[in-house]
Amino acid sequence: MDATRQTLRELERVALELTSSIAPLRIGVVHDADDLDAMFRLRGAEIVERGWATPGSIPTGRDRDEYDDDAVQIAVFDAGDVVGACRLLLPSRQRLLPIERDFDLRLEPLGSVVQWSRLVLGRIHRGDPEHRLAMACFAALWLQTIRHGFDACAGAIAKPMLELYRAIGMDFQVLAAPRVVDGELRYPALSCAATVRSALTVMRRLVGSR
Repeated sequence: MDATRQTLRELERVALELTSSIAPLRIGVVHDADDLDAMFRLRGAEIVERGWATPGSIPTGRDRDEYDDDAVQIAVFDAGDVVGACRLLLPSRQRLLPIERDFDLRLEPLGSVVQWSRLVLGRIHRGDPEHRLAMACFAALWLQTIRHGFDACAGAIAKPMLELYRAIGMDFQVLAAPRVVDGELRYPALSCAATVRSALTVMRRLVGSR
């Protein structure tokens, strides 16, 4: 087994430990229509709360776009309630990923990079100084990235989150100047196979600190 594949295997193992470490909360891929609706409502509530949109501009109270039907949707559950959400977008020949569209760029290698987006946590679950729940979402996204055959991801990341990732050992390559996307100034950033080892180190430290 080559070094990269071995690292990815180890990353998967540690990521599984990290997603399990948030018990009694649980996290995983969802398909159920009611759970998906709860995710879209949670996203809509955050958009309004942060002032990125008025209630009148999203009359259904749901944040949903043309990418959601094909996305890998991941939810965090507290008992039966959805309290967190994120999604994985796979590359397609039929359309650009949102980050490519919003920043007028093309992710390289073409067709080999996924996008992570719409990471949302309910208000009661924010504020953890260790960011354990956000990192569990990060781990769940890595699991799905690997399981779909990819090892590179991109995202439109606000500066505070970019600084947080770098502070804990994650490294992202900023691809272009920031733009206002989804109501906030964000940077298009790429994490590729070369940064998988740093992700593994961060996840192992988080699991070991419990």
